[in-house]
Amino acid sequence: MNRLGFSALGGAAGIICAVMVFAPTASRAADWIVTVGGKINASPPYEGADHDVVRPAVAFNVRRADKPYRFGPPDDGSTISLLSTRYVEAGLVARFRYSRGDQGKLAGFDKIKWAAEPGLFVNLWPTNWLRGRIEARRGVLGHQGYVGDAGIDLVHTGRRWDFSIGPRVGYGDHKYMDTYFGVTPLEAQRSPLIKTPYEPGSGERYAGLEAAYVYHITNRWRTQIDFGYHRLAQKAADSPVVQLAGSRDQYMAGAGFTYSFGVGLGHRTKSD
Repeated sequence: MNRLGFSALGGAAGIICAVMVFAPTASRAADWIVTVGGKINASPPYEGADHDVVRPAVAFNVRRADKPYRFGPPDDGSTISLLSTRYVEAGLVARFRYSRGDQGKLAGFDKIKWAAEPGLFVNLWPTNWLRGRIEARRGVLGHQGYVGDAGIDLVHTGRRWDFSIGPRVGYGDHKYMDTYFGVTPLEAQRSPLIKTPYEPGSGERYAGLEAAYVYHITNRWRTQIDFGYHRLAQKAADSPVVQLAGSRDQYMAGAGFTYSFGVGLGHRTKSD
């Protein structure tokens, strides 16, 4: 694991230790439930890669404390729920992408910086065991495009364990698709492998499946494992970056721990 990986893993451990020390006591009323955690992910370093890399990741989620707990799959990204009812949940979401280098099969290509994707999400809960989700995000730093992801999950929320499984689909506008799947004339000139320029335009990025299992160690501590498979679609799959230097099949897996605690606004319960 590289120096960046150790730093991220140490940061995740530090966050968990800090919140355990500074989390409010049970006598203080909680307005929000904060969940933080750390995990190890095996996933492609960028969409279209033909291999996985193992890296640490940090989990962060905030939800209203006056709403009952419902399991959310760990591929939801980092979220803050601003609206929460029995049937609808909505708020802010952020996802992150690692940088893409210009080595190996991508020699001669422009480097792509590390990217952040802030945006909005909406969850629809027609029942307690069925969830639909839509995300819309905009990239900063690594790319300037708009991306969207959607999925439907069968969800079990239990006292000792949670489980979810369901399909996924992703969309990218022309700026995103050109950044990760396009080939400029200059890149085609410099590349020893890819000689044909390619402009994918906007369209579907992938279709896939996600599954997750969570075990409740205590009321606060949980451990989780998750698996995913994405198959790149249409214009993404036809890219020379995928056809000649990558793979249409994208596999992901992760395992880790989360810790949850309540945060109040300074008021206390009647028992104080």
